[in-house]
Amino acid sequence: MRAVRVERFGGPEVLVAGEVPDLAAGPGQVVVGVRAADVLFLDVQVRRGLFGEHFAVRPPYVPGCAVAGRVLSVGEGVDPGWTGRRVAARTGVQGGYAEQAVVPAGELVPVPDALDLDTAAALLHDGPTALALSDNARIGPGARVLVLAAAGGMGALLVQLAKASGARVVATARGRRKLDAALALGADAAVDHSEPDWADRAREAVGGAGAWC
Repeated sequence: MRAVRVERFGGPEVLVAGEVPDLAAGPGQVVVGVRAADVLFLDVQVRRGLFGEHFAVRPPYVPGCAVAGRVLSVGEGVDPGWTGRRVAARTGVQGGYAEQAVVPAGELVPVPDALDLDTAAALLHDGPTALALSDNARIGPGARVLVLAAAGGMGALLVQLAKASGARVVATARGRRKLDAALALGADAAVDHSEPDWADRAREAVGGAGAWC
């Protein structure tokens, strides 16, 4: 199979594509045929050699924290019914940038047919966090919500969740392209947080009394 490996710590130039042996599932594991790999800033930081005290990763290694695809095979102790199913799963801090990935069966999340696998991979990390924030804030009809960095992965999801809950949503981002993206996601207003008066404009956009959530 083909995979992208980090040959040494450094910038993007250390990412090298090549052939590596196919994978086999061990006990409690499955092999996923990867359709999409999640890409996080954490991948970049680990590739640069940061956070070695937290992650026991040394080159050469295959980066990638999460994948989505179809289960190709299962290991001992895993329900064979998983074989062929569309799934998403976290891999840890390595293993995702490849045509195959080995993941624990307990990490598997079934992907409905209505959801494409690229989107499923993108939701694996920011999705649960955005849901937790939305639930804990108890956003409901009539709430006024200010979402900072609304064009990022987390912000984009929070805009949609808050709007679906009936809130008035004001988004902040930098630049026209990102502001338009936030508005397209459902924000009622968007403010450029690179402007010196952005806080006043955001307060005015949510009704003058500040945001509730």
